[in-house]
Amino acid sequence: MSAKRNCFLYFSKAVLAIGILSSLPSYAQVKTDGSDQLAENLQKATQYVVADVVYIQTSKNIYETEEDVWFKGYVLDGQYFTPSIRSKTLFLQLIEDKTDNVVWEKKYEIENGFVNGHLFLENSLPEGNYTLAGYSAYSFFKEPKEFYALKKIKIVKTINQVKNTVVTENDNAVHFSSFPEGGKLISGIQSRLGFKAVNSKGLPVAVSGTLFEDNIPLQKFKSGHAGMGVISITPFENKKYHIQLNEPTLIETLSIDTIHASGKVFSLMKNTKETLVFRVSQSDVLPEEKIYLRLQVRGIVYSIAVGMLKKELVVKIPIKDVPQGIAEVTLFNKDLLPVAERLVYVNPEQKLAIKTELDKIDYTTRGKVNLKIKVTDQNNQAVVAHLGLSIHDSLYHNKQDAKNIQSHYLLSTQLKGNIYNPAYYFDEQNKDRKESLDVLMLTQGWRNYVWNEENYREYGNTITPIVSDELRGKVQLEKPDKKASIIATQKGVVVFAADDFKGKDLITIDEEGSFTITPDHLKKGENGYTYFKLLALTKPKYLINVKDFSFEQINKNRKDKIVVYPFAELKKVQTEESFSFSGRETVNKLNEVLIVAKKKMFRDKYIGKLDSLAKLNSDYVCSLNVLNCPNWVKHGGEITKPVEGKQYKIFTGDVTTNTIYHYKDYTEAELLKMFNTVAVEGYYGKKVFYEAVYDDVTIINSTPDYRNTLFWKPDIVTNLQGEANISFFCSDIKSLFMGTIEGVTSEGLLGSQNFKFLVKKSK
Repeated sequence: MSAKRNCFLYFSKAVLAIGILSSLPSYAQVKTDGSDQLAENLQKATQYVVADVVYIQTSKNIYETEEDVWFKGYVLDGQYFTPSIRSKTLFLQLIEDKTDNVVWEKKYEIENGFVNGHLFLENSLPEGNYTLAGYSAYSFFKEPKEFYALKKIKIVKTINQVKNTVVTENDNAVHFSSFPEGGKLISGIQSRLGFKAVNSKGLPVAVSGTLFEDNIPLQKFKSGHAGMGVISITPFENKKYHIQLNEPTLIETLSIDTIHASGKVFSLMKNTKETLVFRVSQSDVLPEEKIYLRLQVRGIVYSIAVGMLKKELVVKIPIKDVPQGIAEVTLFNKDLLPVAERLVYVNPEQKLAIKTELDKIDYTTRGKVNLKIKVTDQNNQAVVAHLGLSIHDSLYHNKQDAKNIQSHYLLSTQLKGNIYNPAYYFDEQNKDRKESLDVLMLTQGWRNYVWNEENYREYGNTITPIVSDELRGKVQLEKPDKKASIIATQKGVVVFAADDFKGKDLITIDEEGSFTITPDHLKKGENGYTYFKLLALTKPKYLINVKDFSFEQINKNRKDKIVVYPFAELKKVQTEESFSFSGRETVNKLNEVLIVAKKKMFRDKYIGKLDSLAKLNSDYVCSLNVLNCPNWVKHGGEITKPVEGKQYKIFTGDVTTNTIYHYKDYTEAELLKMFNTVAVEGYYGKKVFYEAVYDDVTIINSTPDYRNTLFWKPDIVTNLQGEANISFFCSDIKSLFMGTIEGVTSEGLLGSQNFKFLVKKSK
């Protein structure tokens, strides 16, 4: 393995100390049993349930039948987003959305947190929407109801001409929800009231309206991004409040949350690169009390502020060393009971910055493209990153798909429920993204954060895996006999593949007759089968048994899951003009060819070898040309093997008849059983992505080049300067092409970047 890859074999997780801070303005550390207990409570709730999180990157998201779907799987640690070394096998399914039918399922090897794979789309697949779903031993469990490891793709027969349409939502329903900051509205204390409006399908609705106090207009408001917004309010328990929407016009009024007579409230005042500043307030009637403000990110406590609250307290929490993502800030009273909670998105600048530089503005057909990639961290320091890069015709890009590696790991997998267009919050062209992200955090429910302590307590001390990286085998007597001993099989099981160069392994069998099949064994059978042959005495006869129920278990459990996938981005325009590509000539496809064989076609040369051995050890002919002669000793004692298609004599009682000999056509199952061997499907093998190379001679080749995916490389690793140089050649398609780069560092920094270039007809 190269030095570049070694950096992903071993990665360190920072040791995180719990900062116990007093109330402002002092930052002096104070040792208290209460803060220790709060940290320990969360650690105990999450220590046995930390999972891997799978993300699937594809070469594009619109495909034609008879194309390969190229994909890269990221299997990252759920807390640190570093490449995981726990999961070894990715179980992948392609599911037709309309019917929920699985049209493809294979196992792929996970190498140090990454998967390089492909699958072929048969011409028989109907057009429509499909889902790629990925499962691993440490990411797919029974207890959590939500399932995130999905990638939506669209399959069409041809894409010569496309009319982009946007679905118009004929939905007059408006569901308006309000969310007091911290969880409650307290009488006499100023608070922020977040709100969001969606239709019956969960898509955002732009609204405007008026807040009323005792039927008197108090203030007007309107939503911002994605139907969300904030209203400032100082409520009083002896007054009544309601909301009337003006746009869209609703006859009924909307009530807001109950106003509590007394209690505690905290509000976010400032969110910077260095610090979070909160104002903590309580009702005048409440006595002075010690309070705790705990900040945790993905189940890890980074700081706990401790102070004495009388009426109002300003608390600063340092976040310089806190990773990017959703932080849960919880206010606890003196009895360590939670009284208010707020989600805050921190350190959005802590990301993998990916810069691309093309050597030209546009290119000609079959022209060479030189691309320079540079990656840095938030401090503009070069870093080593593991990247996946795709260059494809932009016509094959679904603009409404609002998912990338950042939105997947940092938003979608951290919150319950679907988010509308999460990629919006990571696009620097959206100037209001930070403010909109804060409103998104404000409009989440008390326990909508998946790392909420109460959520994890529901799982108990552990979560139950559905699939395993390992399989179990069993050796047992063909005819059970209590007197017989399993000791007869102590020589073990030989493991091998059809290709001899992959070598053989020996698995020992325990005293119960059980043995374990590991991922290394499955790797032997890449793109085929791994074989397990029992070494045992002839008598008594032992059998070997291996069953793989992985996909059966997946299918049984996946239907109980709540699929979480971002809501597609709604365009402002209703339709877009059809766009035909003059440079995209029609490609004539051959009709399906069906090859009918007279004999069973065996899948690999090992089965063919068993077939030959079976024929060699079966029938015989004596010197009188009698097939399976019962008196061959009397007929000279010499026997030979029969010849396919030749005529022989056979005895039927005292009558001799003639017959044309044919070898017995054994099934694969019969052959394996005959030789006391079982076959287990190995990992689906890798395939090299085809890259055209044009020089002065080949550039004038008359053979058309209709590649719509010009380049796919899932395993780019930048050098110590954070750089990688890529070259590839354009095809004969004249179009706007799109480049998509996604990746991660060994420290868990995530990044994505898109770029475009035009390909014109060569002169």
